[in-house]
Amino acid sequence: MIKYTFAILLLFAVCSLSAQQDNLFTQFAYNKLSFNPGVAGENQYTTITGIYRDQWSGLAGSPQSQMLTVNFPTLFNQLGFGLSLNRSEVGIQNKTDISGMYAYRVNIAETSTSVGLLLNVRNFVNDFTRPDLMAVDGFELDPAIARIKYSTTNFNVGIGAYHKAKNYYLGFSIPRMIKSNIDDDAYNINATEVRHIYAMAGVKKALSLEWEFYPQLLFKYSENAPYDLDALALFTYRDQFHCGLNFRTGGTQKSFIESVDLIVGFNFNKRIFGSIAYDFTTTELREFENGSFELLIKYSFNKDTSPSEIQNPRYFK
Repeated sequence: MIKYTFAILLLFAVCSLSAQQDNLFTQFAYNKLSFNPGVAGENQYTTITGIYRDQWSGLAGSPQSQMLTVNFPTLFNQLGFGLSLNRSEVGIQNKTDISGMYAYRVNIAETSTSVGLLLNVRNFVNDFTRPDLMAVDGFELDPAIARIKYSTTNFNVGIGAYHKAKNYYLGFSIPRMIKSNIDDDAYNINATEVRHIYAMAGVKKALSLEWEFYPQLLFKYSENAPYDLDALALFTYRDQFHCGLNFRTGGTQKSFIESVDLIVGFNFNKRIFGSIAYDFTTTELREFENGSFELLIKYSFNKDTSPSEIQNPRYFK
């Protein structure tokens, strides 16, 4: 049962909220399109990616997120398109996003640079009628807490830039540039969307004929909230088995590291990839939850499935 005190309810009822509003995903390396429209059309084939995240498992009212993205193939070697459907729930709030992405790409030698545009529709629903919503002293003592379900929908735009080479990538994006109001004046709700800024980078290094090392960084900042930094050390074996360790900052004053995250993935074949992540919380919150769990699956259409070319050095007379 979810237990909310009057203090939490009053935050919804009378305060202006400015904090992290976009979903948090540990496996950002496998789904860059979700926060950077410049990644649209990155490949010559369509890729569908699905993610499910249960954050702070075991904590009543904790965030749960589901995301589905579609990255379409490059057209005319320059144009890219993508779609994203995102749903999240935390406490009494449900949020649903639908986004379309467009990117224009310039190719020079073995590198490509793209700029992207994102169009977004977002719907917020706050349900004060849920039977598992409780007040310590009862709702009847505070007329400001209306047992009503309400929703609001707004539109937004975002931009992104993405540079990709054979062994590295760089990216920068602001997925939602307009500080839209998500108020509901009828119920004295006062809240505003804030801008989120993302910067990312990664380098691929061959350790041997079979192993590769792929360190990656994702910097996240939202106005009036602490910054976050994900530092991922990812290893791949024969481009089939993936394992990585991610460190996420943005904890409390007592714990600079918010979580240590383990990622394991496997290419079942050249089209299907699946991975799981588990976040070990290092802050005081760990006493009330069981970590965060994330599942990802990716399917690539029309990806080259022909066998690799084998060269035989033998000569015949």
